[in-house]
Amino acid sequence: MNNAEKVSVLLLRLSIGWLFFYAGWSKVITFFTDAKDWTAAGFLGNIPGPFAPLFSGIAGNVLVDYLNAYGLLLVGAALILGVLVRWSAFWGIVIMVLYYLASFPAEHSYIVEDHFIFAIVLLVLAAFGAGRTWGLDRTLENSGFVKSNPWLVKLLG
Repeated sequence: MNNAEKVSVLLLRLSIGWLFFYAGWSKVITFFTDAKDWTAAGFLGNIPGPFAPLFSGIAGNVLVDYLNAYGLLLVGAALILGVLVRWSAFWGIVIMVLYYLASFPAEHSYIVEDHFIFAIVLLVLAAFGAGRTWGLDRTLENSGFVKSNPWLVKLLG
């Protein structure tokens, strides 16, 4: 990759990482404040569409709330730091697919909407090994710990 491509991949990784991190952080901080805890129950219990029964069944589940909030936070942090980018991109795609299904069919764009675009961006970052571009994945790959653990080599891609 030339420098312009590296900068583009870095900016894409940092910007989507920030979106995930901030979305998670804004939910997580409510778990530790006097304010009412954040919950997805209101959203999940009231979605229309063909997947409504699936999502209304998990509405109000505290585990779902914590997995959602901390999942967004950790995926975002990993993308910002450029560590385990392929692994975190996979889980980010899982989250985005669930969000996509919860809002299906999209009200104005029919098929392609923001969660679909985010999933595609994460797929591109994983395909490019974006953590190797000014991220910690390159450092991890060169460490003796990773080289002595083949499963980590596969995880980093």
